[in-house]
Amino acid sequence: MTSPPFAHGVASFDPTADSVLLWTRAPGVGRLSWSVTPEGGAEPAAHGEIAVSAADDHCVTVTVDGLAPATSYTYEFAAGPTRSPVGRTRTLPAEGTEPLRLAVVSCGDFSRGHYVAYRAVAEADVDLVLHVGDYIYETRGKGDVRQALPDHEVVTLDDYRTRYSQARADADLIALHQRHPMITIWDDHDIADNAWRHGAKHHDPNEHGPWEDRLHAAVTAHHEWLPARLRDPRDPLAVYRSFAIGDLAEMVILDTRIIGRDQQADDEPSLPYDDPRRSMLGDAQRAWAHERVRDTTRPWCLLVTQVVLNRMALPVEKGAKLGDLAPSGYAVIGGDVMCTDEWDGYPAERDALVQVIAERGPGVVALSGDVHSAWAFEGPCRDALPVAVEFVAPCVTATPMGRQLPRGWRKLLGPLAERLPEAVWFELEHHGFLVVELDREEARAHWFTVDALDPDARAAYAAGWRHRRDSPGRLEPLDPPESVLAEARRRSRRRWTVLAGALTAAGAVIAGRRARLVAPWRRRRDSSGWRPACKRASSGHRARRGTTGAHTPPPFRWRNNR
Repeated sequence: MTSPPFAHGVASFDPTADSVLLWTRAPGVGRLSWSVTPEGGAEPAAHGEIAVSAADDHCVTVTVDGLAPATSYTYEFAAGPTRSPVGRTRTLPAEGTEPLRLAVVSCGDFSRGHYVAYRAVAEADVDLVLHVGDYIYETRGKGDVRQALPDHEVVTLDDYRTRYSQARADADLIALHQRHPMITIWDDHDIADNAWRHGAKHHDPNEHGPWEDRLHAAVTAHHEWLPARLRDPRDPLAVYRSFAIGDLAEMVILDTRIIGRDQQADDEPSLPYDDPRRSMLGDAQRAWAHERVRDTTRPWCLLVTQVVLNRMALPVEKGAKLGDLAPSGYAVIGGDVMCTDEWDGYPAERDALVQVIAERGPGVVALSGDVHSAWAFEGPCRDALPVAVEFVAPCVTATPMGRQLPRGWRKLLGPLAERLPEAVWFELEHHGFLVVELDREEARAHWFTVDALDPDARAAYAAGWRHRRDSPGRLEPLDPPESVLAEARRRSRRRWTVLAGALTAAGAVIAGRRARLVAPWRRRRDSSGWRPACKRASSGHRARRGTTGAHTPPPFRWRNNR
């Protein structure tokens, strides 16, 4: 059945200092009008019309130019008298070093949980949202929280469109897109598990058809539902790009998944993992990426990579038989438990990039996701010295790394992660998201956790780390921001008010029954030594090196409080 116009809301993508991409979907409509107005203003800054085509799955993307930098706008579409929800977007600064607040999300498997992390980000006061991949999952739907559509592994263009349509109809994801502009990059599950340029680990041509047909279907649907500023409209695979954020930073978006990636080392046939010819980026993207990283015009380079840049090979002693019980994407190679799908599987490519980062000097912060866990790294390293830091966003709903193992092995994973040389903090058990604050002097990362199984859950603060630009490759623990503490205090006062009221009411009841209740209670206590029991609440884990947990988190929802 055809959905009504605007049932998937509105969205904005790839903002620059003077432009933004506006999106909506309007089945059954031939033409739409649109307008963009400065927030709080009366007169549109831009307006126009656009045709709607069934060939594009009724999705439309409008490129709006001529906007003012660092400005918030509202926008809407209309199909005759039927109007869309009003969206909000914001352009990037053209100059100056105004601070940036950025939310980072990844890995939203519709079948495994509710999008409460997206709702929390929608309510957050951020300038921009970065989605580092796995916006959808192509699998049949391994979770039992919600039924994924279609009810089979997605392969055809109609399959991918249906999966995007289902995800984008979720109220929390609609709210996120309606509130904030987003920059996206695909990862493997947007196409197929452990995909590379010419195949995927679980793609069987006999069952799924030719790989190039499936890749074309996945890429077409992705660009329909998540538009991007392509380098060349004739090459839909060239999605690597960069964004200037005033005089503060350049965000360099890599595609480490498709355009230049060779087959993973644990698949046959493939080059050995340490073969210097193995490519993650491809020649054209490598030259471009190295050039962008070397550019010191701005103090910061935010290097976005779908997969983790730092070393994540688990230091299991040779002979340990973790094998198929390893977390998703890991394999045993030469006795080491290695995630061949990350940069670990392409060490020569990583060494070349790290050399460029070292030549650049201070100011590189890597942002990544994919591994269904949260990490803070002092690295990667060159000659045993860190040359950058990396912040890894946890998963929105996919199974966290710590829950992928049988219960007996889960106790092993934390101690192994503690031994990773560059990791200073990690959290392996929870869903959540990351907020990065950037100013001229430092980058601050705040991790939040959510319970994706509870549709009414609220976000909780997990940990914070600071990187000072004058301390290359080093991190310092960070206290929760004042906005978080204020919210926690407010909620604490409300809880005590409710508790005090309950105690007052209970006291009135007890006082009315004093003669009947108090004396027997005293006799029982005197004769048996009985005392009321008190169970101490768990205090959680401290957020420091060598722990898999987090600060004891107050229940929290990030509000617009800047």
